[in-house]
Amino acid sequence: MSQKVLAEASGVSLRMVGGIENGATSVSTATLDRIGIALNATLADLVADPSASRTARIDRAGWSGEQGGEGVLRWSIDVRREVELWEWRLEPGERYQAAADPAGWHVMIFVVAGRLTLELETETIELSAANHVFDSAQVHAFANSGNEAVRFFRCTAW
Repeated sequence: MSQKVLAEASGVSLRMVGGIENGATSVSTATLDRIGIALNATLADLVADPSASRTARIDRAGWSGEQGGEGVLRWSIDVRREVELWEWRLEPGERYQAAADPAGWHVMIFVVAGRLTLELETETIELSAANHVFDSAQVHAFANSGNEAVRFFRCTAW
């Protein structure tokens, strides 16, 4: 696709498209989204390393504000069908045992408060105000072995 065709399809100026291709201009995520739509690509497709796994922690800034704010693309998951977002709270001593999901499923975890014990088949990981992505096609459990409630978000994609 030529720069001109991309500019017309995305509604982004030809000058901006050329500047992006040459690395000579800063671009907003909104502009990248418009270009992505024209290319049938996600924002992650446009900014991620193409040789990296399609399910990956990205941690790449997509926006910086004048006062120090920022928008960071944390994760990208290669989704085939659906994404579910769950909010969880486990009280001290509680544990949720999960069966292995089908191959190709992944879970993203973001701990908001407390400490979460993530028990996988091969390792146990302690997460506190942190995030983690794992292949959920294995038996796994979420547990609270601390003294205060743990709150976390679980995003499951397949």
